[in-house]
Amino acid sequence: MLSPENQLRLKLNNGDWMPAVACGAAIPKETTGESMQKALELGYRHFDTAQSYGRSEELLGTVLQEAFKRGLVKREDLFITTKIWPVDLHPPDIIPALKRSLRTLQLDYVDMYLIHWPVRLRPEAVWPNLSEEDYLPLDMPGCWKVLEECVHLGLTKGIGVSNWSVKNLKALVSHATIIPAVNQIERHPGLEQTPIVNYCKQIGTVVTGYSALGGPGYRDLAGAYGTTAVLESPVLAKIGAKYDRTSAQVALRWALDTGCGLVVKSANPTRLAQNVDLFDFSLTEEDLEEIKKMPEVRGLSGEWFVGPGSPYKTIDDLWADE
Repeated sequence: MLSPENQLRLKLNNGDWMPAVACGAAIPKETTGESMQKALELGYRHFDTAQSYGRSEELLGTVLQEAFKRGLVKREDLFITTKIWPVDLHPPDIIPALKRSLRTLQLDYVDMYLIHWPVRLRPEAVWPNLSEEDYLPLDMPGCWKVLEECVHLGLTKGIGVSNWSVKNLKALVSHATIIPAVNQIERHPGLEQTPIVNYCKQIGTVVTGYSALGGPGYRDLAGAYGTTAVLESPVLAKIGAKYDRTSAQVALRWALDTGCGLVVKSANPTRLAQNVDLFDFSLTEEDLEEIKKMPEVRGLSGEWFVGPGSPYKTIDDLWADE
């Protein structure tokens, strides 16, 4: 079990401390509630959900309320992250969207509210089958101003982004009063993301990596993505043998030892426990150098948001460093 005392926490630019390991709710809905309950019992205190993850906000809210009633945990002990989907990324729609999420979560506030993707879609858009007509003009300065207002209103303690490139972050920082506290991106030993990590450190934004194991479980879903290359890496297997750890545990420890947070998810109780059994070993500089030699592989290209109607005409546009 993960105790509060041995959890690694990352200090955010708003002064809050965020548990570095988050339990993600983007798993099949029939197992979400059970998995969140088990995660709480195992000691997870950071939960990552989103408006777009089916009923995950609702199911997480139910689990949390039951935990509060049982005295298992207090609200102030938790860190809850949720995200706004592109259909609501328009200044008049942001506060209503966040309030809907809060009602669904049965919470008065969240700890972190992220922009899920740097695009705006019309309300009728059905991801991942987007048409040219589904894209609408995005007023990012206006949106960010409203997100800053969400902080002032006490609806969220922090604001940030997800799937943002260096280029997009530079544009945002040029007009922001509150610098994004978090940028959640795909990050694992096969995708170190050095340019974006370095830029985020420069501006005081913490990087959190989703698909921390490559996202192999998503290859058969709608909008399929993910890769098995991380878990199948002989480099990680060799390092794991040295510490009597699995390749997955080495990959997760790598995220922590390179100064970033991570989101893990599993419907398997044993794996949920293994995914937080990370705090009694660390990787050496030699280990980190070996991991740098792994072939680069991106599990999620973001191709759904690339096309003639999108502001991103190519995948390179979406992830541009400059």
